Amino acid sequence: MSQDCHHGRQHIHHHHHHVGLAEGLTPKYVKKLQWVMALSILYLVIQSIGGFYSGSLALWADAGHKLADTASIGLALTAAWFANLSSSPRKTFGFYRLEILAALINALGLVFVSGFILWEALQRLFHQGHGHIHGDVMLGVAVLGLVINLISAYILYPSREFNLNVKGALLHILTDIANSVGEMGAAIAILWFGFNWMDALISLLIAMLVLYNALRVMKEALHILMEAAPSRLSVPHIRDFILRRPGVQDVHDLHVWTITTGKEALLAHVRVEESLFHYQSAQQLEKELRETFDLCHITVQLEPPEFNEAEIPF
Repeated sequence: MSQDCHHGRQHIHHHHHHVGLAEGLTPKYVKKLQWVMALSILYLVIQSIGGFYSGSLALWADAGHKLADTASIGLALTAAWFANLSSSPRKTFGFYRLEILAALINALGLVFVSGFILWEALQRLFHQGHGHIHGDVMLGVAVLGLVINLISAYILYPSREFNLNVKGALLHILTDIANSVGEMGAAIAILWFGFNWMDALISLLIAMLVLYNALRVMKEALHILMEAAPSRLSVPHIRDFILRRPGVQDVHDLHVWTITTGKEALLAHVRVEESLFHYQSAQQLEKELRETFDLCHITVQLEPPEFNEAEIPF
């Protein structure tokens, strides 16, 4: 608790820190990411070789997506390491925001990858023809990819809410599962019916899925970087909750934002009756806010009834 005085009015601040999901970067959690990254690198190599020998744009497109998967997991591991570093006088919240920046960079990379895939697929469909595609090689690589992606999804799924990069990586892998199923269908169509155009068509679908997931992660990352209120919380609801506390007269300068995934903060100036202008009132209000809204960092500034903040010079 700290005490500040403005024009003879005493203000009481109370801060509470609560361990959020983003702080639980345990060795077990990191180990899961490392296993999935190893599987992603293995399949990226297999897929690239398979795309070269089969002549399949769909495999190349999915390889580009798998490269983005691998980068996403690498960024998550890097962000996890930085997040464990201590805060400093200049970086008072530590390095938690690196997780969000990493997710945004990865999403931007996916936008470029999807754009390239869309261009190449359209070129094959309408200008360059389909070429000869080895459906048997394409089918074998797609089946192997489905197995590897299912294993990766099984490993990551329990940790999906830990941070934005894990969530993004899982979304990539779920997209890869759909891609593998699509590639299997295209390979069967090529083998049985000679429909080589199916390869370019599946590539278009893969590109659109990649773009959709990229825009979702980008939107969430920008939402956090703009310090918007978390989607799970309603600021008017929080304001009404505070106003319903006994003795509370007014609430202003109410801010709710996300530091990183699972670490949400609140700042509020609360005007109370003179009898409630003491440390215990701030402590009780903070406790109720933390328990009701699951916030990890709360700053409540109490103000007496006669206090006029407009009189304070900047």
